[in-house]
Amino acid sequence: MPRLLDSCTKCHRIHQHLLSLKDTYKNYHNRPVKGSGSKDSDICIVGLAPGLHGANRTGDVFNGDFSGNMLNNCLSEAGFRKSFGKNYPFITNAVKCYPENNKPKVSEIKNCSYFLSNEILEMKNLKIIIALGKVSHDAVLRIFKLALSKYIFKHSACHNLSKEITLIDSYHCSKININTKRVSKEMLRDIFSLAKSCQLKP
Repeated sequence: MPRLLDSCTKCHRIHQHLLSLKDTYKNYHNRPVKGSGSKDSDICIVGLAPGLHGANRTGDVFNGDFSGNMLNNCLSEAGFRKSFGKNYPFITNAVKCYPENNKPKVSEIKNCSYFLSNEILEMKNLKIIIALGKVSHDAVLRIFKLALSKYIFKHSACHNLSKEITLIDSYHCSKININTKRVSKEMLRDIFSLAKSCQLKP
């Protein structure tokens, strides 16, 4: 029987943490967060996990915090508009629940790969996956059953996962990455512009 995301409790540590958060943040979502956007899109953006005061609060992926604002602003500046419908990227996370300190264990990432894999398989027009950070990069490679050692994470690197699908690496649009200048808004915008140019390839 297929597992249902809303009722998933496979990661005991994360599940217990979410239960404890319900006492502290009573009005927060504090549950698994589904991907957002059209699965008819040919671009999928994969982040790490819901932010405590972002998606874990709002229940909407990359919504309500610094990372969400940065991602959505960069997408808009790169020419993506939600009004475009199926041409707007599908956005999701490698881990669907907020892990304590935003640091999931490898076992938890693997537990959640079931849901990420289903999302990707449902995207019949998929051409490009953008991995925001190495955790997401590795999670995508595992889904395609590819050796992590052969596909090195590097900002703006492109990897052919199959004849049809390209993986583009990007540093995560987190506040700490922006503040430490590991990545800039311009660098992120360039990643989405690169993805847009890949859309045009036959």
